[in-house]
Amino acid sequence: MTSNEIRFECRHRGDASALVLVPRIDGAPLTELIDGFEIAAGMKPAGDTYDGLIPDFSRFGPMLDHFLGRSTNAMGPKTPVLGCECGEWGCWPLMARITATADLVTWDAFE
Repeated sequence: MTSNEIRFECRHRGDASALVLVPRIDGAPLTELIDGFEIAAGMKPAGDTYDGLIPDFSRFGPMLDHFLGRSTNAMGPKTPVLGCECGEWGCWPLMARITATADLVTWDAFE
């Protein structure tokens, strides 16, 4: 059964200097879920284009607020949930509409 539970993996980039936050949906990294979708859809480029967000490289404010759609630096009605594999979120972001209520957070309308 799918619960659509969101958790976050915190890891260091290859050079071990910066912390990277990768959303995990039902245990699977969002980066892998997006790679699979893009490859299956025949998109170009596809696979290995996204990585997590690096809080030290952005000015989103508290990351809890950011991933609830209350970022201080979001781009319009959508919020970056993944950044480019190069480490710069603005280069190739995965954007989502985030709606939060008292007991439910919904991420949809990905682009």
